[in-house]
Amino acid sequence: MRKFVISMCVFLCLPIITLAQNSENVATRGTVFGGYSLLHNNNSFDSGLGSLGSLGSSLGGGTNFNGWDAQGTFNFVPHFGVTADFSGNSRMLNGVSFLGFSAGTQQHLYNFLFGPTATAYFGKTSVFGHALFGEQHASTTAGVSAPILGGISAPLDSSNAFAMAFGGGIDVGLSKHFAIRAAQLDYVRTNFNSANALASGLSTNLNDHQNSFRYSGGVVWRF
Repeated sequence: MRKFVISMCVFLCLPIITLAQNSENVATRGTVFGGYSLLHNNNSFDSGLGSLGSLGSSLGGGTNFNGWDAQGTFNFVPHFGVTADFSGNSRMLNGVSFLGFSAGTQQHLYNFLFGPTATAYFGKTSVFGHALFGEQHASTTAGVSAPILGGISAPLDSSNAFAMAFGGGIDVGLSKHFAIRAAQLDYVRTNFNSANALASGLSTNLNDHQNSFRYSGGVVWRF
């Protein structure tokens, strides 16, 4: 595992180091990102997801979780820094949803990840790669919700496991301090034991690891 992690870090960072360009047109002390996240879990299959199920089938089977991603990066030097990444994704397991009203059971996944990031600048646009490590929290809840009134829910089960994410993305610069994250793509691996993975719906087999892919996109503030 240690050799695998080191190899992935080198693989992600070396091309960016090689391509590093002049960064005078942007603020390089760090970035704050917030936006949409789609997590595709490739260890299970759910045919009851409608259009999301069709997308999962086109990706080779699996389930999709919609949610958010928030990320902060502090650069010790213009091209290298450390990143904190927090994301939450969820999906309806069973139930109904209509005009903002919903009732049923939902699955939630939360990632708390930290690690090094390397960034290359091309004018106002930047390309980055990172290797992140931390924890994923999985839970299942049952409840009801309504527009404006909010909702109530009760936990059914929850578990935590080691998680890591390898990937990168591109920020298209709008100005010195603002950019659009066109795409951030990550391979996410978690290590829930077989009992927790089966209970949470993350897996339909007895493996002690799960494979997911995450897309994120949104707004970036540079400082």
